Amino acid sequence: MIDFIQEFIDSKSLSENSRNAYFYDLQQFVEAVDGKVSKEKLALYEHSLAPLKTSAKKRKISAVNQFLYFLYDTERLDRFYKLSNKEKLATKPVSKELLDYSAFYQESSYQAGQLIALLMIELGLSSSDLQGLKVADLDRTFAVLRVQKAGLVRVLEVPAKLLDYMTANLSEEQIYLFDNQGKSYSRQWFFNQLKAFLASLGLEDLSAQDMRRQYVLHQKAAGKSLLEVSRNLGLKSPVTLEKFYN
Repeated sequence: MIDFIQEFIDSKSLSENSRNAYFYDLQQFVEAVDGKVSKEKLALYEHSLAPLKTSAKKRKISAVNQFLYFLYDTERLDRFYKLSNKEKLATKPVSKELLDYSAFYQESSYQAGQLIALLMIELGLSSSDLQGLKVADLDRTFAVLRVQKAGLVRVLEVPAKLLDYMTANLSEEQIYLFDNQGKSYSRQWFFNQLKAFLASLGLEDLSAQDMRRQYVLHQKAAGKSLLEVSRNLGLKSPVTLEKFYN
């Protein structure tokens, strides 16, 4: 059964980090059931997850259930087995307070982190979105930015103030918007640059996820619909945003 893990992972559109996480979780699962699926072995595996945090348990069960369905769908198993998970993640109330981010445009010595923060809060981009952005993706004439990820292309309108800032800080030698001698920077680099910029404003408690939340809240306040915001974020479903619109 372990021979089918790579085939299963290759059948999905995943980032490198997600591929590694799936492979690790599924390898653990196959070893735990000794390569043989039965109700008894699945019950033992499920019991072995008991000490884990709910979030980790939920991730592993989701990966295994997808793998089990793949084995059934490709006729490697004669029936569909499924793990159950009755635990629910504790939900925190969503803060709907709008952040005044006008200070983000003030002159700063942390220019990379400043642009990262602006792209996150103005366009809702994630760190992985930012990694792949090239200068050629920015159309200055029509003030739009093309974001390509996992075969999906989003065309986002760039506010005039952000376009001015971006244009003023681009050079002809750049390939990537955040250019590391013709290559993209690591996600850790983006994290460090954002953290340093936010700390310079006394906002060190904010995270990249908070930036994206603020994008949703500001778009809602501007009258954008749930579906519009969902499309701009590249989400497959608007369900995860409903909590902001309720």
